[in-house]
Amino acid sequence: MKNKNIKTILLVSFSFVLVLSITSATPQSAYGAKTPKADDVSDNWIAEDQAKASKRAAEVVPFVDKVVDECRLFRQQKLRKMKLSVNDIDNSYFLLDSPIINKEDDQYGPVRFMHSKHAASVGDCSACHHYRPADENALETTRCSACHQESFMSDHPERVGLKAAYHLQCMGCHQEMAEGPVDCIGCHVKKVPDHADFVKLGVNPGAIEVTKECLRCHANAGEDMLSSVHWLWEGPSPYTLCKEKKINHGKRSTAINNY
Repeated sequence: MKNKNIKTILLVSFSFVLVLSITSATPQSAYGAKTPKADDVSDNWIAEDQAKASKRAAEVVPFVDKVVDECRLFRQQKLRKMKLSVNDIDNSYFLLDSPIINKEDDQYGPVRFMHSKHAASVGDCSACHHYRPADENALETTRCSACHQESFMSDHPERVGLKAAYHLQCMGCHQEMAEGPVDCIGCHVKKVPDHADFVKLGVNPGAIEVTKECLRCHANAGEDMLSSVHWLWEGPSPYTLCKEKKINHGKRSTAINNY
């Protein structure tokens, strides 16, 4: 009995020490410096990788006029001989949001591209970095936008624009591997226009006014709503005060938030 009590005391003591060590750890030590502390979190907080990727995406690098003329196999062997791998990647996360593309077409949000994950999956840097600049001081893995920029460059008709280069490379690889998205919204989020330029409402508008203003442009969406499950919602309401015995207590019938 005595030994059992000693074991119980030791077990409780160990559990207390374990809990104390976990709860005393700060978010930084537990999850890394890139995670904010609880009292630092706000609507304006942006992850370090996201801020870095956004800044990099906005850069327009000098155009590479001349590249080394070498076949794909030679290029592949050269990179492998140099032992370039995922461990040599400086930027593991990219935002494909080039101002070169946005100047011509800007209907979708940027693509979140996991560079390290793709490199590890493909296992061949030359699949994307298929040419290198002729300049000896240039990087072997120069970014895509150095060689591919505006569409239909008269001085370099053999090169596709940056947008086409991304789409051909990404979708071509996804189709070949039968893995990954091959449609627009599979990679992008549709960019919703700033409604401040379209909405015409006064100060502190009521719910009815807001709905009418939405329907001014989205009449078809309003009609679709009336046939949706969200609108036709009805059924028992045992947990609704004074409506416990109602079976048609929903948006269509009793107008809860239907505006």
